[in-house]
Amino acid sequence: MIDIHCHILPMVDDGAKSVEMAMNMLIGAYEDNTDKIVLTPHFAFSYGFINPYEKIHSLFQDLKYIVDNEHIPIEMYLGCEYLFDSISTYKNHINEISKINHTNYLLMEFYFDVEGDFIIQAIDTVINSGYIPIIAHPERYESIQVNTSLASTMIKHGALLQMNKGSIFNQYGRNARECVHTLLDHHDISFVGSDAHNTTTRNSLMYDDYLYVCDYYGKEYSDLIFHINADRMLRNNDIRKKGNQ
Repeated sequence: MIDIHCHILPMVDDGAKSVEMAMNMLIGAYEDNTDKIVLTPHFAFSYGFINPYEKIHSLFQDLKYIVDNEHIPIEMYLGCEYLFDSISTYKNHINEISKINHTNYLLMEFYFDVEGDFIIQAIDTVINSGYIPIIAHPERYESIQVNTSLASTMIKHGALLQMNKGSIFNQYGRNARECVHTLLDHHDISFVGSDAHNTTTRNSLMYDDYLYVCDYYGKEYSDLIFHINADRMLRNNDIRKKGNQ
């Protein structure tokens, strides 16, 4: 499996509190069948998580050195989870935002009470700046929970959707669970992320979710969203174009 969203880079946001915790999260992920993982620390001015590329790239290299020395065979890549709270802030800081593995893919989130119209404006803004927006955990946004057809509009505008592992098991509440099942029913989900923050309440283990999607939505679709799409994305292939491998 490939996890495209986690907060394992230590001591930069509300994720791993130490290098030791980060290592345990990585070991747990690998033992649970995740062989590639994208570290996506928050980049959110309003939350006080100021993590431009220059800062987290250096810390990422330090962590990679430790992981290599400990012979943990998980492949790590760098990105960020950018909080899109205004168009002007995005445009002013676009060069500081870490795209996933130096590709054109940008993982972005919103406030949970974001209006649907603003989501579409944000997607259009990112597309027009030459990047491909991946919307983190759409099932957690109230505007999508009350109108799941908004998800198909987002996809038509050029976005891709990443669900959180755990949403299908009620980790984020009934509304998120019902929403994510509807998105899976329509095959609107393209990626899965653990959104791991620690080793307990929000861990990096995704295999039970993979098996659940296999059972209820088929192995072909489960393989697609847990591995194939992410593998193509890491190679900067535009997965929105059919047959691009």
